[in-house]
This record gives sequence, structure tokens and C-alpha cells, in this order.
Amino acid sequence: MIEIVALIAIAVAAGLLAGLLGIGGGIVIVPALAALLMAQGAGLDIAMPMAVATALGSMLMTSAASALAHARRGAVDWPAVVRLGPSVAFGALLGAWLATHVPGLMLARIFAVLAGLIGLHMLIGAGAPARPVSPKPRWWGFFGPLFGALSAMIGIGGGSFNVPYLRYNGYSTLRASAIAAACGWPIALAGSLGFVAEGWNRELWSGALGYWYLPGVFVIGSVGILSAPLGARLGHRIGSIGLSRLFGIFLLVIAGRMMLQ
Repeated sequence: MIEIVALIAIAVAAGLLAGLLGIGGGIVIVPALAALLMAQGAGLDIAMPMAVATALGSMLMTSAASALAHARRGAVDWPAVVRLGPSVAFGALLGAWLATHVPGLMLARIFAVLAGLIGLHMLIGAGAPARPVSPKPRWWGFFGPLFGALSAMIGIGGGSFNVPYLRYNGYSTLRASAIAAACGWPIALAGSLGFVAEGWNRELWSGALGYWYLPGVFVIGSVGILSAPLGARLGHRIGSIGLSRLFGIFLLVIAGRMMLQ
């Protein structure tokens, strides 16, 4: 019962953040679920990749709900999603493979450093306007696979990388978050398939399919569907500058927590 309550709490927070920031919720799910698994006796080398895989699995539902909520408000630039989607998916397959071959402590450190750098960038540049260029993804053939690999490797929906990238390419934070939310689904799909394949026919943990922790996937995903649209509505009320600042502070807090793992 305690585990279910904990998973529901993680799911509510993840869904809100998926809709609010376009980050898929994984940046909350990974440290929280890793801590939950270790409290049950899992070692860090199992808990970290399983938390990453489970975060991606739950995003199949939360990212879809978040993207739909943004699309209903006309915030998604679908041509940009069509360009970025396949490239981030390709990178996510590679990221899933890498995550299962990296020691758990190193994976936690990578997560912390990347989240901290991105958070600092978003916080410092919160009030800066988007670059005066026509909004479109540039060099997406390079950045798409790179961001997809990094996102799948640490279990996030890609918003942590795609939002700053899209802002640099002329999009407001609000519109960038909406595009990132839509691109989170192909990252989640490709990354999930990679993690399931890597752990296939291995007894990693009770209730697991490959590296998917099934109770986490379904509880977090199904509850997150309900909270993601609320996060999207909040994002449209807060606006781009407020989102950037919130995004930066949140990432710095999570980075500090994971560095102390």
C-alpha cells in the first residue's frame, strides 16, 4: 500500500511537470523511483537503469496527454515535430543501450550534471527574448539524435534539451515546451523498446519486464494522464518567462539531489 501511494504521488508530480514544462516528468520519476527501489533492497546498478526505463515507459501515456493538451491550444508546431521526432527516436534507441552498460553511480552523476547545466542556463536566460530569427529547428539532423540519446539515457522526455534548443532557434518558451512535449512520445517509445530488449529474459527485479518496472509504468502513466492536462493549463497561465525561471530552479534542485545520491 505504501508503494502504491508513493507511485501515485510521483505520478501526480510527473504529470503536472509533463504538461507544465514539456519534460515528460522523468526528471522527477527517475530520482524518486530509484530511491523507492533502493529502499526495497535494489542496488544502484539495478535501481538507476530500471528507474530510467520505467520513466520512459510511463511517458508513453503522459507525453501523449501533455502533447494533446498543448495541441488543443494551438501551441504545437507540427512541422517542427515531424523533423525532430524521428531523429530523437533514433537517438533514444542508442541512449537506452548506453544506459544499461554504464554503472549506476556514473549514470546518476551524468543525470545530475546535465540537469544542473540546463537549469542554470534556463534560469539565467529566463528574461531574455528568443533570438530574432524565424522559428524553426536548425541542424535537427545532428541535435535530434544527440538529444534523444541523452534523454533516453537519463529517462527524460527531451524537454530539458529541446526547450533551450528551440528557444535559441526563435521559439518562445511556451511554444518550445509544447513542441518538446510532442517530441517526448517518440523518445519514450524508442527508449522503452530499447530497455525492454536489453533486459529481455533476465530476472532483474520482481514485477519487471526487461528494465521496465511494470507497477511503476502503469500507475505513474495512468495517473499522469489526468494531471498532465492540468500542467499544460498552468503553463499557459504562467507564461514564457515564468516557465523559464521555474524550469531552471527545478532542474537545479533535482541536480543537487542526484549529485548527493
